[in-house]
Order: sequence, then C-alpha cells, then structure tokens
Amino acid sequence: MAVGELDLMVFQMAVESVRSLSLSFTDKAAEIATRSRGILLFDVRIDGDAEVQRVAAIRYQGAQTGVLALDRQGLVTHHCIVNGAFSHFIAPLENWNSMSLPMQAKIDANGHASLFLGALRNAGHILGS
Repeated sequence: MAVGELDLMVFQMAVESVRSLSLSFTDKAAEIATRSRGILLFDVRIDGDAEVQRVAAIRYQGAQTGVLALDRQGLVTHHCIVNGAFSHFIAPLENWNSMSLPMQAKIDANGHASLFLGALRNAGHILGS
C-alpha cells in the first residue's frame, strides 16, 4: 500500500471516529489531526459562502493534506485528501494561522480561504456553489 493510500485511509478513519463526538469543528479538526498523526495547519472561517462556513487542513507525510469543510448549517463535515498541487492555496492560510492573534485580527484570511475552497470545488473535491 502506498503512503498516500495509507494517509487517506487513516484520515478517513479519524474523521469517522470523531464525526459523532459533541465537539466544535475546531476541536474535531484538532482531534482528527491527533488521531491520524497529522499536523493541523489551519482552521479558518469562510464568510459569504453559501455552503461552507469553516475549512481546516491537516498535513501528512508525502505532501498529502487532509481537508475538512463544515457546511453552513454546521451539520455535515466534508473531507478529502489533496496533493501538493494545492500548496500555493494552503501556504497563505498556514502562514496566517502561525501569526499572533493581534496580527491575525489585522489581516483578513477570508480571501485566501475562499480561493482555496474554489480550487477544491474546481477540482471536484468539495461540492459547491
């Protein structure tokens, strides 16, 4: 089994095991990262999207990234694994997440998050508007 296939399987198992827990999306994303031995890169709110309110990314070995997207109603978490082709969309969000809270408050990450979500939709990873 290839590393990417193993990452996908472990990621999916972690998502399914956390899905029914009564945790916030942020806590679920952190728990999925812990259970699947990934690194939580970011968890950001998306303003103005008709279908998604939050998106998070978890990095794995071999340039694989697990993506979680919470629907507008807060009921369904969509997930997928993407490769390094999305790294230029992920990098600004990862950078924003590493900033201090006062710096985050000064810099709007919503544009980058919307671009990332759009790229995911265009590639068929996340259903969307």
